[in-house]
Amino acid sequence: MENIIFTTDSSIVLAGLLGGVRHEQLFIVADKHTVGFCDKLFEKVDWVPSHVTVLDCGEENKSLESVTKIWTILSKRGARRSSILVCVGGGMVTDLGGFAASTFKRGMRCIHVPTTLLAQVDASMGGKTGFNFNGLKNEIGTFSIPEKVIIDINFLQTLPVRERMSGFVEMIKHGLLSDREHLDSLLACSDEHTTREDFLELIRYSVAIKDKIVSLDPREQGIRKVLNFGHTVGHAVESVAMMRKESLLHGEAIALGLVAELYLSVKVKGFPNEIYMRVRDFIKRYYPNYPLMNHVDTLYELMLHDKKNDRKGVNFSLLSDVGEFSIDNYCSKELVVEALSQV
Repeated sequence: MENIIFTTDSSIVLAGLLGGVRHEQLFIVADKHTVGFCDKLFEKVDWVPSHVTVLDCGEENKSLESVTKIWTILSKRGARRSSILVCVGGGMVTDLGGFAASTFKRGMRCIHVPTTLLAQVDASMGGKTGFNFNGLKNEIGTFSIPEKVIIDINFLQTLPVRERMSGFVEMIKHGLLSDREHLDSLLACSDEHTTREDFLELIRYSVAIKDKIVSLDPREQGIRKVLNFGHTVGHAVESVAMMRKESLLHGEAIALGLVAELYLSVKVKGFPNEIYMRVRDFIKRYYPNYPLMNHVDTLYELMLHDKKNDRKGVNFSLLSDVGEFSIDNYCSKELVVEALSQV
């Protein structure tokens, strides 16, 4: 976790990292919500407001057009490979900014300041970048590890509950990939009984789980595929919601994907049914439902485009127990539809 910095004052960390950077070589990407953080974040750094790219919010803007907007400012303002692009925002900002940085002049320096729980525990880490294309999630992208990721828990105080829960589901996924004790701590977590310090430790543990897996397989040729648990179905659900212009957050779609893929794990790998039921009940309690059975054929067709597939059919990473997983499990359409019916 050498490139990950935990702090309660991002401005001090940025001042240290950017101390030797000339102001004309510092570029910032934010969205219409997070641009308001920039004055305070960069108050200790000599920076130029005209070097800020402000992106529109919403998954529909995770597009080539948004990337082009970043590239244009970098090009017009004379950015070099040695320049730094600081991405301030949630997963969409770090994905788009990371992609722009990894491709501009074949790669420039990049720092992420994730401002949502989802971005802190998942999207800003591991070097996956990209944008949606042709109705498919993250169809175009690169692997490019950011120079630093600055995780400041104070940003979470600004998040609505719905946004926090969207990120929390990725922590549940990490719990399923680690051990029962950590999973139990997550399923017992609540705003009323979990202190700020305890929650920070849960975030640290979650980040460490992902970082360890990424370090073993940076370009997702093998074990890193397990980090897609819940995402084969979840990304398909998210794509359907986008097509229908319905409000469904990334984490809400992944929550539904976790239930479906845990069911597949029970059927194919013998995952403990009682743990499946606990996770399913937690998700049904805290996350919105979605009429998956109304879109079975579309969902399956979208899953056939999943990036893990290397032959005909849909490739899943599945669990035989908490912390015990296997990759490259191809399931029949009939079984996939059965799993969708259980969500």
